[in-house]
Amino acid sequence: MVSYSRMETILFFHKMDTSSGRQRLEGLNAFAREVGWNVHCQSDPISKQDLASLVDLWKPVGAILSTNDGHTEYNASLFSPDNTVLQDCYPPSGIEKYTIVTTDSSATARLALCELAGGKCAIYGFVPWTSRRLWSENRRQHFMRLAALANLETCEFTPRCAWHDVAGQQRELAAWLKSLPRPIGIMAANDIVGFNVIAACRMAGIQVPFECKVVGVDNDELVCGRANPSLSSVELDFNTAGYKAGELLYRLVKGELGGKPLVSVPPLGFVRRGSSRVFLQTDRHALAASEMILAKACGKLHAKDVLATFPCSRRLAEIRFRKATGRSVLEEIKAVRIKRAKQLLADPGRELSAIAFQCGYDSETTFCRVFREETGMTMRGWRAANAAMRTR
Repeated sequence: MVSYSRMETILFFHKMDTSSGRQRLEGLNAFAREVGWNVHCQSDPISKQDLASLVDLWKPVGAILSTNDGHTEYNASLFSPDNTVLQDCYPPSGIEKYTIVTTDSSATARLALCELAGGKCAIYGFVPWTSRRLWSENRRQHFMRLAALANLETCEFTPRCAWHDVAGQQRELAAWLKSLPRPIGIMAANDIVGFNVIAACRMAGIQVPFECKVVGVDNDELVCGRANPSLSSVELDFNTAGYKAGELLYRLVKGELGGKPLVSVPPLGFVRRGSSRVFLQTDRHALAASEMILAKACGKLHAKDVLATFPCSRRLAEIRFRKATGRSVLEEIKAVRIKRAKQLLADPGRELSAIAFQCGYDSETTFCRVFREETGMTMRGWRAANAAMRTR
């Protein structure tokens, strides 16, 4: 074991108040353990003087930097291209001089547009981050390009208020949405922006998802779950991005990296929630019921609990739900549980009995039977097949 006092240290600059930052750090830590690195994480922006003291204290061999988190003003003078990896950010000088790890904006925009196009919208729009960010601009460019290739009508929101005038931008966004033909399909730069779009729709009297479908990026479950209706999102692989950043930095400081590559990490997939779901007919009670199922299916939720939320008989409620969604309430509950099981099975260390319980079943035997009926595979078989696909 390497002595802590003799470990080489790297600096990691990224905000930790977002799921993306925490996931990147998890991936980076996984690589750091393999090579015996100590990772010092700096979440909040600091002054040049304090940064110099930090560098003097740790004497780091390198740094992984997100210049969009408030460190832009000093990165050019203190971080060399020879020992710095950038993440989803504008480089301090020519892009060809730096090693960069980025999430795949083209694949991200494609997933978002495919979801929105399924709703046959009259117009497709993009809403950027409140201030200039590389990842937001890249997603905008790819979304607009792909929509143009598909001959779709497009538009984009351009705020006139200052980035810190949150209320002003929200009013502008509501007015812009109200001016568009419906139904509308919106890709938001990330989940926080998507949350604000849904709120702006409510201000403008626009029903989501019936009149406007909204898709975010990041799949931050805390943000997506707080939205009403819950926010659909492209799930990015921040864990792999963090691991790759560490791997590239290691090769960079060891002199094993030829050139300064730009590595793009593809998204994990798309997570559909209430904000983009296609309903066969407009029924706000069916939407509320589907949101209830999404939030509570993996607890002790029964079909009768869902049907009781309708202002009509249980039989009529079941008919209304099926007409709106194409599924019975029980089928919807089962689908949410199976989807959650697949997510949990991706963790090889998680016991099958624990997964059954976390998906709302008291019996592992019962859940294994249900899983096989729905997927055609055993849970162990699905886990093995999924692991094999991820390692290709």
